[in-house]
Amino acid sequence: MLRQRPVDRIHELLPMLYAFWALAALGRAIYQYVARQPHDALPTHLSALAGLLYLVIAGLLRCDTPQTRRWVRWLLLLELGSVLVVGSIDWVWRPFAYTSVWSAFGAGYGFMPLLLPLAGLWWLARQRVSAAE
Repeated sequence: MLRQRPVDRIHELLPMLYAFWALAALGRAIYQYVARQPHDALPTHLSALAGLLYLVIAGLLRCDTPQTRRWVRWLLLLELGSVLVVGSIDWVWRPFAYTSVWSAFGAGYGFMPLLLPLAGLWWLARQRVSAAE
C-alpha cells in the first residue's frame, strides 16, 4: 500500500475547506442582504464576492490540471490581495458600517481568509517542485 505524502493530502483538504468557507461567506452575505439596510451594502457585496471566489477555487482545485492550477494561482493571489487590501482599509479607517468576511484580515473567521490562500500558494509551489524532480 502506497502512503500519500502530506503535500498530496493537502490537495484533498483544500477544496473541502474552500467549499466550507464558501458556504460560510455566502450564508453571511445572504443574512446581511436580508437583515441590513441597503444603503451601505459594500461589506455584503464583499462577503458575496468572497463566497463566489471560494466556490470557484474549490471547484478548480478538484480538477487539478496544469491549466486549472494556473487559474487557481491567479485566483489565490486575487483573494490574498483582497484580504490584505480590505483588511488594511478596515484596520486603518474603519469605513464599513459592519464587517465582511475579509474585514480585519478575516479575524471573524479565525484568519482563515488570510491563511487559506497562503496554504494554497504553498501547495502550488510544492507541486511545481515535485513536478520538476
